[in-house]
Amino acid sequence: LHFAYRFAMLFLWTKDSFQPGVWAAASYAIHILLHITSFQFLLPKKRLLTKPMIWPEFRVHNAIFAYRNLLGAILGTWFPDWWLRDVSFTSTCVKLAIVLGACKAADMATERFGDKEVRTTNAMPYPPSTPLRVESFAKHFYAKSQFAATSLAVFGCPVLAFGSVLAIEAASILMTLVRKGLIEAHTYHVVYGLSLFAMFPAIVVSIHFLDASAQIGALRALTATAFAVTLRMPDLQLPLVKRLCGSSKYMAWALAILLAPVMDALQLVFSDQLVLLIAYLGMLSSAGDTVMKLLHPAVVPKATKDTDATAPEKAIGG
Repeated sequence: LHFAYRFAMLFLWTKDSFQPGVWAAASYAIHILLHITSFQFLLPKKRLLTKPMIWPEFRVHNAIFAYRNLLGAILGTWFPDWWLRDVSFTSTCVKLAIVLGACKAADMATERFGDKEVRTTNAMPYPPSTPLRVESFAKHFYAKSQFAATSLAVFGCPVLAFGSVLAIEAASILMTLVRKGLIEAHTYHVVYGLSLFAMFPAIVVSIHFLDASAQIGALRALTATAFAVTLRMPDLQLPLVKRLCGSSKYMAWALAILLAPVMDALQLVFSDQLVLLIAYLGMLSSAGDTVMKLLHPAVVPKATKDTDATAPEKAIGG
């Protein structure tokens, strides 16, 4: 209901409904407590690879990524000038600390609860009859959406940073329902995919109908996502990029965050309409690249050591 209210305010009334005050604080507190209280429930230690069911490593990762976005939303709500409008040394340092800190926390969670070889996204089970091209498309879309969620955590206005938590929390609920036998893998992927997709029209609304800080924040987030995807997605990496970043998601995300304000420079040189055209061309190019997986599927890695060489959730800290 909370997400429905926030998205309704954005899509129907074109308003970021987060304003400093008790209501916003209580709204954020609900989601903070949700993840804290989730740890009271016991889960099987070993992950089941035949269906998308929740397991301890995934629960910890979800809490880390949800808190990353909630923290960004909180800072955007109470300190909008410093967090969203200005590009200052201190705000940039905090952005780096949030993203890289989440990456480190996720790595530590994997060390403690997970398996370095069987990655969350790449080993996610699909229905047995799923065509290779559909699985390849889904994994590509999931990965890019997760990159976008990371960027929105530190550049998006509060409703965008918070809205990205929908897919994070929905995944845990859906996996729990699969474990209880109430839904199947197909339903999990459909609902999870829709919750990820919802953020893209939300970005468009933020660019066109919210204030200037929300617009430039969304553009910076798109820029950071573009850099991160280029630096981390294996099928997009150039040889020079591989030499520059190697296998370090920390280097890739640091560069993406530091380079995101290039959009500010473009706005000084070009008209707003041209800057928006550049942003939309980038979005369409990325969408086209993902859709192409339906026509020319990449080899989908299985739960082997080869999966550790792929980027999707290693890039976001998972």
